Amino acid sequence: MLKSYLSNPPHFFKAYKSNINRAPRKEFLKITKDINKGSVLKVLSKNFNMNNNLLLFKKNKSPIGQKIIIKGKVINGRGNPLKGIIIEIWQANAAGKYRDKNDTHDAAIDPNFLGYGATKTNSNGDYKFKTILPGAYPWGNHKNAWRPKHIHFSIINENISNRLCTQMYFPNDFLLNYDPIFNSIAKRYRNSLIAKFDNKNNIVPIT
Repeated sequence: MLKSYLSNPPHFFKAYKSNINRAPRKEFLKITKDINKGSVLKVLSKNFNMNNNLLLFKKNKSPIGQKIIIKGKVINGRGNPLKGIIIEIWQANAAGKYRDKNDTHDAAIDPNFLGYGATKTNSNGDYKFKTILPGAYPWGNHKNAWRPKHIHFSIINENISNRLCTQMYFPNDFLLNYDPIFNSIAKRYRNSLIAKFDNKNNIVPIT
């Protein structure tokens, strides 16, 4: 996964209502004080519960929903793989419900699904997660607003001050046409956010 600043959405996107009051309106401050980024990342990584399996099996019961495997690769601007990068994901369950006390959606919590995972890239820059296909859910952005199926990603590299937060979507989801978050991305970059099915290995690769 390669970060391109050209593909970033604008800080202020009018159709995304939650963005109106929290988007920065002034110039960003430059951080001039140097920090030992390597040691910070080392300490940070120790505090992560590295578990790339979001599925729980209690009393021989499996999570509800379609099980999927997500894999991807993290590379730098020169195309070289990056080792030891922390990848986090979090998502709603198959019913569109987050394991979060602040989630007011009236769908059920799945006791066999964590909804959160973290891992590190290997020497080839590769990572993998076992999870389920998330469900869509309503939100209050506009009338009859529903968020499309998506998975949140956080990617932290060796430069601890540089974190990429993004979302992965799924093909053939009609809700993408109405989602202001997805549509805040320039058209030429939107397909890069949509997962591709790997028919050879029966997995969902993220490139």
